[in-house]
Amino acid sequence: MGNTIEKLQKLHDSVQKLEGVLQEVWSLVDEIGEDDQFTDFLNKAKKYQSKKQMTDKSMEELVIRLNEYEQCMEEIPEDGTAAVDFEDAIAELIDWMRNNQ
Repeated sequence: MGNTIEKLQKLHDSVQKLEGVLQEVWSLVDEIGEDDQFTDFLNKAKKYQSKKQMTDKSMEELVIRLNEYEQCMEEIPEDGTAAVDFEDAIAELIDWMRNNQ
């Protein structure tokens, strides 16, 4: 069971790192969301889509890239709560295993 506990401890350590990384990711997402040039790209893409203008290959690609960006962003947990819960669950499992060997 020692090998399993070691693996769980490594997983626990990784999840702790994940919590910090998620916080950094969302901080950077907020920063890019406040970036004037990025906001300008978003506005241009929305305007292009809503006006049904003459086809512009560059704008079509921008719309596709921005949609992909937003879809991927939606798949990332919004905060470290999921990581904290997972971290706690792992710690409790490790404690149980140590106490019930």
